[in-house]
Amino acid sequence: MPDKQNPFGTIFLGRDEATYGKDGIGDIAYDPDFECGGPVGTPGRACPYRLQEKDAMGLTVTGGREGRVLQVGIASFRDPLCPDTLYNIFTKAKRPQDVRVRVMQQNDPDLDTDCLEGYCARMAKEKPGQDCAFADQVFIHQIHAREAAGPTWARGILSEDIAQAHKAGEVSAQDHCMSIDSHMDFEPEWDEKLVDMWDLAANEYAVLSTYVAATDQLGVNLGNAHEVPHLCMIEYTSNVRVWGTKCARNLSKPKLTNAVWGAGLSFSKCHAELKVPVDPHSPYIFDGEEFNRAARFFTYGYDIYTPNRVYVLHDYVRSQHNPVTASYHRLSNQTAEAASHKRLLTMIDVPGGEQDKKKVMRLKKSKYGLGDRRTIDQLIEFTGFDLRHKGRSLDGKNRCGNIQWVPFDEYPKGVNYLPRFDAETEDPLDDKPYDRSSVWYDPKVDGLGIDIEREQDMLTEEERKMLVEHEAVAAAVTGDDTVRGEDGQVKIPAEDLHKKHLELNKEVNALAAEHAKAAAPIISNAEAAAAQMEIMGGELPDIVLNHKPTGPANHRFGGLVVHPIGPGAQQGMQSLPLLIKMSVILLISGVVYAVW
Repeated sequence: MPDKQNPFGTIFLGRDEATYGKDGIGDIAYDPDFECGGPVGTPGRACPYRLQEKDAMGLTVTGGREGRVLQVGIASFRDPLCPDTLYNIFTKAKRPQDVRVRVMQQNDPDLDTDCLEGYCARMAKEKPGQDCAFADQVFIHQIHAREAAGPTWARGILSEDIAQAHKAGEVSAQDHCMSIDSHMDFEPEWDEKLVDMWDLAANEYAVLSTYVAATDQLGVNLGNAHEVPHLCMIEYTSNVRVWGTKCARNLSKPKLTNAVWGAGLSFSKCHAELKVPVDPHSPYIFDGEEFNRAARFFTYGYDIYTPNRVYVLHDYVRSQHNPVTASYHRLSNQTAEAASHKRLLTMIDVPGGEQDKKKVMRLKKSKYGLGDRRTIDQLIEFTGFDLRHKGRSLDGKNRCGNIQWVPFDEYPKGVNYLPRFDAETEDPLDDKPYDRSSVWYDPKVDGLGIDIEREQDMLTEEERKMLVEHEAVAAAVTGDDTVRGEDGQVKIPAEDLHKKHLELNKEVNALAAEHAKAAAPIISNAEAAAAQMEIMGGELPDIVLNHKPTGPANHRFGGLVVHPIGPGAQQGMQSLPLLIKMSVILLISGVVYAVW
């Protein structure tokens, strides 16, 4: 049990002194506050996002399972233990009526026991009167074993099954999703305990994952300590392989890891499974699946946590010693496997991937590519793995211990938002142009760099009134009162628009540079707009010139702080407050409209 010196538990870092030095080996105390940057009151402290009421879909924000279904995904290859896994799931759950299971079953029907039929047979034998209870909560996706193409490919099909169930209204983004192997056992009331443990992470983007303990540890408290496997190391084979499992003891809560994910157990909200599906275009892959998905989870804003208790266990002995179950290794296609490795290496910048930069970027932005909340550079720094040079350590620092959460901008549309992709090409369909919260945002490509519809939705009532005043300015300057289209959105004619943007950007940069010479004066939005109009040779009506901010400057609406321009500073249109941007946009509309 926890001792007085280490009340939150301990973490074993390993014994590799040659790589990590004396400070990077042995046992250290777990410090949960370190994940946020320090205890409450620490300057710059930043903690993960919690679920907001607006995204809860009418369900509880924290704690409890009411209204949420637990969706389980299982990939099974000719596994005689699959029926036992179903039996353990339902008979040991506290609320089996709220569990749904999808099995990707790759069997030879002439030789292998069907997972659901075997489950029903065992239920009839051991639970008289409950013949095949909960069978209607199990969905079997059948394919012949000879058509199988490896575990990653199988889990990719499971991901698509879950996506289709979501479209049909059978899966909610706020449900809980769990992915496991087909030879598992569970602690009693495992479902309730897993949900409660996930809540302890205090992170809506948490994914619990590890290589779970063996079934011989079921109900066993090793050495009077709650010991759990902890993933934090990799090695390079034909790809990037998760390796060197460490351990943690008596953790007070799930521990943030350096983004290393294991396929044997993955537990999260279903928006994670829906947003970061397993890549089905990687047949015959074993090494490479786990870290590739870890990278994709991380760049989408998700964080991997080591569970602080063992509630799901793996039957390593019987599964690994069954020659039939392990025979999928003989199903291989070297050409397809090589292409899969190249695809996965390309995604995470490991040597051996695609060299064409355009193809690389298209792949990274595709449906099974990277997210746009964090970057690969942040991934390398956070994990400590020198991916671009196949280095196990970036800087000689062991990141198996206490690490700090990496902040990111949430999707403006909320945590349940699922990016859309073309069904054929898998290219992104929305988020174009990218707004500034996206790591893909490029002011040269994405125009003025603002999402007008999104930022208008964020305005207060007072700010909306100010926006109307600015539209009146545009009407007065252009003699036109139809700045908005029939859909209510601001319209800018497309003719020569890019050229106008470049010209405007130069003018705004010149304005910013001129004001930067002063001591960062605070001026009202109206005065800033007047300064812009002076450069452009126009005048603002009194309706705007007489408007004064009613509250303190907030750097966005109440006033404009013109900062000196230096390295790393935002420049041009993207650095200005929304209402100033809107003024300039509306003025452009008048200029282009007149030319049009």
